[in-house]
Amino acid sequence: MYGDSVSVGDLIVEGVMEGKYTGLREVVSDADIYVVSTYEKERKEAFIQQTEERTGNSEKNVEIYLHNFKINFKKGLPKFENCDTIKTYKKIKLFSNYYIPIEIVNMTHFELEKSFKSYTEEELTQKITESLQEEFCQETAISDLSKVQQNVTSVADENGVRVKVTYSVEEKIGTKEIEERKD
Repeated sequence: MYGDSVSVGDLIVEGVMEGKYTGLREVVSDADIYVVSTYEKERKEAFIQQTEERTGNSEKNVEIYLHNFKINFKKGLPKFENCDTIKTYKKIKLFSNYYIPIEIVNMTHFELEKSFKSYTEEELTQKITESLQEEFCQETAISDLSKVQQNVTSVADENGVRVKVTYSVEEKIGTKEIEERKD
């Protein structure tokens, strides 16, 4: 019935019909079953947060791997105190599908500058809500949020904001199973 709670394994539609003259008999049942699922996500963040941004300065390095032997063309650490390193790997192939055991690694070190950013309560609530929406979409594989009802509650204190988002999603569920009757 509408409004009932269901759990995994509950029988919702059964393929049995009782006739006046035939008694109980099995029939093929087919139904579209929709439920409203509720998901909750919550996070707290501070009003003042440390951020890292690229300055535009970068440094490149190349390494070659021959089996377990590594050749590094630039010795030492990157010249930046804080950096983000991106590595791209390329295997060497002779023919269309024959790879030789040589791998070239191109590394790019991007200088990062640390700074502090201050948020207002509204900005921080919006930032957390958007982040929770991204997580929700990735976890549930729901890409269209127009059919999702969401309720956002936020509580601020002197340190930051705690945001709780409740998502209500109407989903089609159900599996077709053949059940052996024991009469």
